[in-house]
Amino acid sequence: MKRIVIAICVLLLAVGAIGGVVHWFGSRSADTSHVEYAFSASSKFTDAQLKAAGHKTAEVFSGFAGCTIEKISYDEHRADKLLDLEDTAKAESPSYESAIYDAYKRYGRNRIFIATVDFTCDGSDASLSAGEQSMTDYLYLNDDGKTWIEIDHGNG
Repeated sequence: MKRIVIAICVLLLAVGAIGGVVHWFGSRSADTSHVEYAFSASSKFTDAQLKAAGHKTAEVFSGFAGCTIEKISYDEHRADKLLDLEDTAKAESPSYESAIYDAYKRYGRNRIFIATVDFTCDGSDASLSAGEQSMTDYLYLNDDGKTWIEIDHGNG
């Protein structure tokens, strides 16, 4: 009987330790301590607005456990082309819907920030593959001209 109690205690301790490790890996933040920010010249945003948008994007991606966020970049020409693609998609298919298109139409082209985020993950988060990758983050500038709100992010 004593051996059974000891075996159960050892088993419970092992399960608890494994659960603790899984919780730690799943809840830790991404490393954003060395993010490089690169912004093109902008006719839409001030330097302070660009900097705030970059920091908002870093905040959004800080939830990517096991990843290191390396670079957040904004290219106004690329952003305009992506918004043009939204217009083309809607023109070609009137039933087309996207959060980006809705925000663009609601807030206007001059309040949409589209960033490219380059990062590397260690594979500890099953939803993110190990290695280098890139995603796009879409934000809009709130009416106060200072606060950025995320629309969406993903591969595209």
